[in-house]
Amino acid sequence: MTAEPSTKELHQRVDVGAQRIAHVYAESLLEAAKDQARAALQELDALVNEVFRAEPRLEVFLSSAAVGRHVRHQAIEKALKGRVSDVVYNFLQVLNDHERLDLIRLILKAAHDIDDERNRRLRVLLSTAIPLEQEFRDRVANGVRVIFNLEPILIEKVNPALLGGLKVQIGDVVYDATVSTRIETLKNQILARSSHEIQSGRDRLGHQ
Repeated sequence: MTAEPSTKELHQRVDVGAQRIAHVYAESLLEAAKDQARAALQELDALVNEVFRAEPRLEVFLSSAAVGRHVRHQAIEKALKGRVSDVVYNFLQVLNDHERLDLIRLILKAAHDIDDERNRRLRVLLSTAIPLEQEFRDRVANGVRVIFNLEPILIEKVNPALLGGLKVQIGDVVYDATVSTRIETLKNQILARSSHEIQSGRDRLGHQ
């Protein structure tokens, strides 16, 4: 008898399915935009990172299955027609027609990944406690060019909670050299050692 899939497994299948669908739509967007792909991606970046951030209810409205496609179509037309390129406007309406507006963030990420791969670019997220100096940016960029043979796109994020140092993320890999991480690592090592010594003491007492 075949075991029923767990909730976690079902979520993983849904995630993989959504990513595959997002990849298909992302390729369609880039093919439609052609040499205007970068501009189209910038417009969608602005929609997701600026408009949706300022008006989170708009994103909920557009991605809600409870709202009819006709109503969403009118809302997109009223809000965006003439304010974004025809490529982006038509693409959003296509997503609406196919009930895929809820995948807009996944599609945008997939489109960036495809565009970067085609143009041999590599996104590098730099998290620091204070803004970086240009000399250091250049050193990181040159290092990426030498190691990966790709043109880096540096994305900087200032987070005072890092307590100094640098955290670099390339894809799913994180290189963490921040003071806060070293402190946390040291704390964990001390706790682990203390726990071990306490247990060793108990074992000795029990033996005696």
